[in-house]
Amino acid sequence: MMPKSRTTVSLLLLPLVLWLPCLPHILGQNVVPFEYHDYSQVTQVLREFHQNYSDITHLYSIGQSVQGRELWVIAISDNPTVHEVGEPEVQYVGNIHGNEVIGKELLLHLLEHLAGGYGKNSTISSYLNTTRVHILPAMNPDGLQGSLEGDCYSSIGRENARSYDLNRNFPDKFEVNTQPIQPEAQAIMNWTRSIPFSLSAIFHGGAVVANYPWDNTPLGQNGPSIYSRSPDDDIYRHLALTYSENHGTMHQGDICSGDFFEDGISNGADWYPLRGGMQDWVYIHGECLTVTLEVSCCKYPTQDQLGDHWTQNKNSLIELLLQVHRGIKGQVFINGTDVPVSEATVTIGDRDNTFHTTSDGEFWRILVPGQYSVTVSKAGFSSETRTVTVPSNLTFSAVIEDFYLVENGTSSAPNASVPSLTFIITSTLICLLKVKTVF
Repeated sequence: MMPKSRTTVSLLLLPLVLWLPCLPHILGQNVVPFEYHDYSQVTQVLREFHQNYSDITHLYSIGQSVQGRELWVIAISDNPTVHEVGEPEVQYVGNIHGNEVIGKELLLHLLEHLAGGYGKNSTISSYLNTTRVHILPAMNPDGLQGSLEGDCYSSIGRENARSYDLNRNFPDKFEVNTQPIQPEAQAIMNWTRSIPFSLSAIFHGGAVVANYPWDNTPLGQNGPSIYSRSPDDDIYRHLALTYSENHGTMHQGDICSGDFFEDGISNGADWYPLRGGMQDWVYIHGECLTVTLEVSCCKYPTQDQLGDHWTQNKNSLIELLLQVHRGIKGQVFINGTDVPVSEATVTIGDRDNTFHTTSDGEFWRILVPGQYSVTVSKAGFSSETRTVTVPSNLTFSAVIEDFYLVENGTSSAPNASVPSLTFIITSTLICLLKVKTVF
């Protein structure tokens, strides 16, 4: 029989032992274990984050999977429920292939890192005060539920519940895609059109490389692997290198057996062409710079490797987020007024693509350092062209350039190019802070 004194001590310690696992949540903190999370567990983690960080997070669904699972997104920012004029929006999407699971886990840990650092880490705080980040951990929850831990190479769980590959399910630039659009892909398209995203990343597994548009070529997906250059190839190479060079091993280029990617990056079609890819669609129709990040040689490695994957990818995830503030941004107004001009086209030099202003007249263009000719135009107005210099230093605001378009039949005002006071106030409160701070 246990002595009475030891029994008393044990009884006194029992409540403490029972409460210890709950302590982080009692203190309003989340600790995401390095364990795999199935759909219900992902849902629970996101709900707990929203509960514990309700002032900086917003949990919402963009639709449902074939089998009725919600496609949960959590937004994180100082004002997470609304788009703030002048502030860029970022989209991170995991698990488009249900059996490629590392991206999902990385995004949960990134959420923990950002939420836990807000108000404590000056760089995280400044970033979330000037940016809204939307995280969709699992785009293909039905496929996830059928996937198998330790399965590195098979396609079990890759497709959605109707056996469609969601990364072949989007309308294509170069070929007619005859696949019926699936609910998960349609949800992504509706979501991307509803928010003015400037930067997006899609997470995959099965290789270790940062991949960028175009994914297809004029010869189609059955044609040869050739470099398919987009109008923003220089920017895409910069974004891909940002991820690769800050990754623990990706920059080496030969991490997975049989693969070699110079500097750990690849043009999509130069690796292999595909029809109906998500990154090309988001780039064209979302007017959003989008990269695909392959983050593990094994599609579904054993969970004892999760901590190492977070260590390898943490800095890359953060550094890529910061790039949304590189380049130029501004608003377009009717000359001499604060009336915004929506759907104006913004063209950079002779690049064969245009971006359009939002209902508030906003635009964002991620650009590498250099000098650019920027033209803003809209039918019924005279166009305006201006030379803009993008500096090499990175702050929490892109270079602000407002444009004032003169309506046809009216005269220009002498102060037509003066930036709006509203936009300057909302965009530059902390733009002088450098981002060299370590997260």
